[in-house]
Amino acid sequence: MRYRAGLEGEMTLRVGIEFTDAGCRSLGISWSPAAAGAHKKLEYARIFLVVLGTEPRRVYLAIVDRWPSTVVRLPESLADGACAIEVDAYGSASWGDGRLDARGRSASFTVGMSAPGEIHGGTRD
Repeated sequence: MRYRAGLEGEMTLRVGIEFTDAGCRSLGISWSPAAAGAHKKLEYARIFLVVLGTEPRRVYLAIVDRWPSTVVRLPESLADGACAIEVDAYGSASWGDGRLDARGRSASFTVGMSAPGEIHGGTRD
């Protein structure tokens, strides 16, 4: 699965992450439009963990209504390795609409005993 941003009419999000516990299993996530001056009201967002590697996969973590941030707990079953967070945001609060209005991915981070919680690179636009 390749990261896709910039689909027709879709706004790119800047996604920030910060570990909020010593065990590096609780993660604060925030998002905002990457382009200066972009003002689109986003009603809700779906949060995904992306396990990076030869065959990246997305794992659903949470849905957030009307806030540009949340705190999630990473799955205990998550194996050591590189990961990222993806946010899919929608301007309509109706699931029937189904139009993806904005998407973004965080910088990669490592989960594991050798470098727990280490964040590599900056925010990905």
